[in-house]
Amino acid sequence: MITVLGASGRTGRHVVRLLAARGHTVRAGVRSYQRLPVVAGLGGSPVVADLAADPAELVDVLVGCDVVVNCAGAADPAPEAVNLIDRDGAIAAIRSAEAASVRRYLQLSAMFADAPDQGDRTVRSFLYAKQVSDTVLRRSSLVWTVIRLATLTDDPGTGRVSAAAHLIGPGRIAREDAAAVVLGCLTEPRTDNRGFDVRAGSTAVAAALAALD
Repeated sequence: MITVLGASGRTGRHVVRLLAARGHTVRAGVRSYQRLPVVAGLGGSPVVADLAADPAELVDVLVGCDVVVNCAGAADPAPEAVNLIDRDGAIAAIRSAEAASVRRYLQLSAMFADAPDQGDRTVRSFLYAKQVSDTVLRRSSLVWTVIRLATLTDDPGTGRVSAAAHLIGPGRIAREDAAAVVLGCLTEPRTDNRGFDVRAGSTAVAAALAALD
């Protein structure tokens, strides 16, 4: 069982759809009952999983899951909203996963989250929030993966990326390809307990992940 948090987002929907299409049993976690129709028909079981609500409720949602994929992100770029979801909410989700005895946890992060001062000033509060929650995940008891994505686009996926512990300069990646990276991480042991950058490139996803050093 895989729970996808932030399943109603543009990236989360791709992740749910791809995981379900590959035969995984998926819970599509959304923040409110009003968001449930957004994930209907993607192949997952819709469930309310609000990162900003009572953590005990989130524990109940995650019980029985082997893997959590956190795609959640604040819709509002204001620092208060970003800190609520991308920092504090993400930390609550990590702690809830530990309490629910989840084994594997994948977090979608952003390039430069490991060095916010080098990132775009306009999204620096977002990068700092991700840096904090990424660090908490690395220090958790979970088998973790932090996928630091380049700027996301709605372009069609190519199935090809560049991935490395650190990539030089900014870039872009299609949301479909980001979802393919999530899927690939589930079967590539080199992504266990590792953070890495990923953007559009020329290498097939599976090969790019297998080449991580």
